[in-house]
Order: sequence, then structure tokens, then C-alpha cells
Amino acid sequence: MRSDFSLIIIVYGEVMLATIRTAYGPNLLARLLAARTHQQVDECAKAAWVLNGYGLVADEEMEYLAPVIEHQRKAISAGTPPPRAGRRTRHARPAIPVQKRAKSWLRRRTLAKDCIIPTCLAQAFTMSKLAVLAVIARAVLDRGQSNMSLPELAARAGVGCTTARYAIRDAVRMGLITVSENRINGFWNRPNTIRIVCGRWLRWLEARAAYGAKQKSANRPTPRFLWHLPQKSDPHD
Repeated sequence: MRSDFSLIIIVYGEVMLATIRTAYGPNLLARLLAARTHQQVDECAKAAWVLNGYGLVADEEMEYLAPVIEHQRKAISAGTPPPRAGRRTRHARPAIPVQKRAKSWLRRRTLAKDCIIPTCLAQAFTMSKLAVLAVIARAVLDRGQSNMSLPELAARAGVGCTTARYAIRDAVRMGLITVSENRINGFWNRPNTIRIVCGRWLRWLEARAAYGAKQKSANRPTPRFLWHLPQKSDPHD
């Protein structure tokens, strides 16, 4: 009697499923993409074929679900977890060559140790951020402002664009620099204009420029003048 009663409940449930039309295809696809074991994939496959037999999943949907089922089984067997539903697959960036990484590291250290930023301000930044600020300071010394794009600024400092963006953000937050946008329209804009507004930093740069000019003049070789000596007169004259 108990088995007959269970059979009646199952048949009644199947009849109710046949009368209620819902989006079973997308639900099964989401369950398949979220499956992490063979048992979960088998349950989804069994439910898909049962619903297809009752007409709740169209044959066109089964043609799409069947390859997905096989792909999920192979992915689980290979030990690589399939991507989750609703999330984008992240592509790994190519590894940076060792020589290029060493050159970037050397460039960062050289710029950070160039003492182009006051020590009281430099202690608040990491070496990579100091390299970015040193590139900005050099541009200010040469042209009065920096109009380099973010990729160019990061390449000159030997860091990534994210580190360069964080360095500029921290310097703006501390009141050392200002960033002005050069927007052309709603879609395009020129590189931002960066200016140094910290008085201590500007005085440091002026003193550095004056010292550099003095050292350059001191190292300049002294010109030698060739005096024209009077020629000896001919004794026969």
C-alpha cells in the first residue's frame, strides 16, 4: 500500500508539472553551470530528459543542453572547475619577462633615490609611488606642468597604471598636486594636466634647479685664449 501511495504522489506531481509552464530550460542551464560534481550533472541531465519527454523542454533546448552536459562532465573529470553562472571568466595576464622586470625595478629605484621630493613628503609614499611623483616633478621642472597620459607616466616610472593612479590620488589627497581634466566632449578627453601646488615642494625644486645650474657652470671648462704674439722682425730689414 505504501509503494502504491508513493506512486500516486509521483504521478500526481508529474501531472502538475505538465500543467504548469515555466522556463525550465534556462533553470537547467544555470544548474548545469553551477554543478561541481558528477552527481549534480547527472541529476540535471536526468531532469532535462524527463522534462523533454513531457514536452516542458523543447527539442531545440535539448540540442543546446546536451553539449553543455558533456562539457561539464569532461571539465569535472579533468579537475578544472567550470566557470560559475553569472560570472565572467578572468583571463590571466602574460608573465612579464625577467629582464624587463629587472629594468623596471632599476628605473623605480633610480627615480626614488634621486631626491627630487622633500624627505618629509617622501616618507609618506612607497618606492613605486615616489618614482611616479619623481617623473611628474621632472616634467614640472622642464615645462611647468605635466601633460603625460597615465600609460606614459607609468612607463617612465617603471610601474603599472594602477600604481600610477594610486600615487596621483594620494598626492592629490595630501594637497601636493592638482589634476585638471582636459575634456573635449562626452567621450574623448586629452591627458590630464598635473601641477605642483605644495610650496615646500616648489621651493625644493627651485633650490635643486639652482644647484644644478651652479654645478653645470662650475664643470664647464675654462676657455683658453690664444694671444697673438708679435713676430720677430727680420734682421735683414
